[in-house]
Amino acid sequence: MARRLLGVLLLLLAPALAAADPVDDYIRAEMQKRQIPGLALAVVRNGAVVKLQGYGMANLEHDVPVTPDTVFELASVTKQFTATAIMLLVEEGKVRLDEPIATYLTGTPETWKAITVRHLLTHTSGLPSLEENFKSLWPGGLRLRYTTAQMFESATKDALSFAAGERFQYSDVGYFLLGMIIERVSGKRYAEFLDERFFRPLGMTSSSVLDHARVLKHRAAGYTLVNGKVVNIRRVIDVELPSHYGVFSSVKDLVTWDAALAAGRVVKPESLAQMWTPMRLNYGGRFAYGFGWDVTERRGHRWLNHLGITGTEYARFPDDGLTVIVLGNLGRNIGGPPVNAWGLPYGVAGRYIPGLHVGPQAPEPDPDPAATTALRGALERLGRGETEPRLVPARMSYVSPVGRRILADRMRTLHSFTFVTCDDTRAQPLERYGEPVSRVCHYRLINAYDTHYYSFWLLPDGRIADLWSSTE
Repeated sequence: MARRLLGVLLLLLAPALAAADPVDDYIRAEMQKRQIPGLALAVVRNGAVVKLQGYGMANLEHDVPVTPDTVFELASVTKQFTATAIMLLVEEGKVRLDEPIATYLTGTPETWKAITVRHLLTHTSGLPSLEENFKSLWPGGLRLRYTTAQMFESATKDALSFAAGERFQYSDVGYFLLGMIIERVSGKRYAEFLDERFFRPLGMTSSSVLDHARVLKHRAAGYTLVNGKVVNIRRVIDVELPSHYGVFSSVKDLVTWDAALAAGRVVKPESLAQMWTPMRLNYGGRFAYGFGWDVTERRGHRWLNHLGITGTEYARFPDDGLTVIVLGNLGRNIGGPPVNAWGLPYGVAGRYIPGLHVGPQAPEPDPDPAATTALRGALERLGRGETEPRLVPARMSYVSPVGRRILADRMRTLHSFTFVTCDDTRAQPLERYGEPVSRVCHYRLINAYDTHYYSFWLLPDGRIADLWSSTE
């Protein structure tokens, strides 16, 4: 009798067990942990859509669920559309990458004379960072609308941080100016250009450019965290030319866009190759950014990626034939409280690409405990705001105050820091900041809140060329 009941129970449970999906389990667990109200996920593998799904709520006040048709504010994922528009104009002979931007824009200050279109695309112009840009617009508080003329005049008053091509500094000003170049050269408004050249020809019916007066069907509400609680984010400012952040779209439309890019139906393959190549700085070293995309690799897998501050992220692993797009509605304001909404595409990708993640790998015996102690000490010193002598100066210059605060919080409640494995990279040319990397070593860091995997790009002499962490 008991055996018969067990058999019936297994039959009843079989459909649920068969339907279990590790990607769904991962997404739902991370949403709960990170307090993400809702998100849409698209996974494309070798040209076929293998997952197109909504999770959670697009609008908490009206209990509206997310679907693949939900429209999200892409924020800085917009930059790839702006960069692609520029490359389309390059192909048409209307823009030259190494031409000074003064060729296309009138009224540029003398301090901009060395800045080229390429410098704007790669964030190497010296124009100010997000916290320092358009400063003359700040006094008196935020307004509900800014014209192109107001923003351009303000940009001309901003001080440059360094000479063009000297280093990387993420700057919305550069992509705003690229939008001006698109408008001046094409004779079309930015929104009109994207609609005529990209959205309508490709059938991207849910995609548009920022206009808060428009009734936008299926639009997700935006949220952030304050004192650990989900609140409305209130992104209501209209910018006449939002080429640095203003595209709205759905995962369904972005799957269409991704297929068109891969097929060469948007720009030529040679243009994409330029966009997806890490730029070279004046001193000769490369930085992991192309034109509107982060361009890097993880464990031998090429990785193209970009984040948006609203909780969006678009990742491509071209050599593995994999694209993962996550559009979420938990974002943050510049200067606001920290929000942990990003990194999910990498977590999803590791469930499709064997060997991408470190976590599933059984830890190996630690070949150099002294090196492990030294690397843990490096994280502690960086978290305390100190200079880390083992970290190459070029990489040290990119350690941000926000990064230090996050690291300090992780190290404050550290439980363990253990060796997992090293990847020998000597057989394949691999560099960071102009330095030849000999191996990448991976460690598991467990603290009171989470488990993180830290990767260190090490030089032959043991110095650190780069470091990165993920939760997988």
